[in-house]
Amino acid sequence: MLRVQYLNRRGHRIAYALRGAPEAPPLLMIRGLARTSRHWGAVLGELEQSFRLVLIDNRGIGKSGVPLLPFSTRDMADDAAALLDWLDIDAASVLGVSLGGMIAQELALRHGDRVAKLVLGCTRAGGGTGVPLDWRTALRLVAPMRLPAEQAIRKTAALILSPDFQRESPHVVDEWVQIARELPPSRRGVIYQLFAAARHDASTRLGQLRMPTLVVTGDADVLIHADNSAHLARAIPGARLATLPGAGHDFPTERPRDTARLVREFCLEE
Repeated sequence: MLRVQYLNRRGHRIAYALRGAPEAPPLLMIRGLARTSRHWGAVLGELEQSFRLVLIDNRGIGKSGVPLLPFSTRDMADDAAALLDWLDIDAASVLGVSLGGMIAQELALRHGDRVAKLVLGCTRAGGGTGVPLDWRTALRLVAPMRLPAEQAIRKTAALILSPDFQRESPHVVDEWVQIARELPPSRRGVIYQLFAAARHDASTRLGQLRMPTLVVTGDADVLIHADNSAHLARAIPGARLATLPGAGHDFPTERPRDTARLVREFCLEE
């Protein structure tokens, strides 16, 4: 169980948790749409042997506050920078997946001196670049939001996990349902996060990034097509691209050991 702590930033409550040895290199981990720090699952155990993990609940979800007004990926990036300030961390490696990858892009662009190395997973640059979300897939993602949380989680699981993984590990979705029972998601918070993802656009600024960057994707991702990761890797100077064959959108859940290996090898290399 994660020990949750809080930062109050300009009236917004930001929840966070720490794992790993305090003297280890810091790794800030940013999850995606409607995901809390608890959704990282087994990859935390793989990474905490090598890093001081800084886990943040983004605005609107988990134990962080739900603002009255909409917010952007820039706002959430500034929250992450404020958390690094709070923890007296000058610079950290950053892992952001899905919406978290969009937030990580803004963190790197707005607070570049705080990002030692950048790992972007299953995400996109926005601004009409790359492969857009198919309208049928978008409908499958959005329509269940009117349902109770448990039904919504089960209906959208096919967008997030590969068919093979769902078949072999049905307990994962049950775990997600249990998280929602213990910590019911705010519908307003999820919608605001969805709006932030839809409005995200770093496409014309990615060439400004100078920190070492690794882009990771699963080639069975039906939510954010793998070609979006290829676009990011081309747009960011010197970025590397790693593809996990057969992995769906939530590759850290499906492939925790492979994910940890990629992050560890990249972030700890001299």
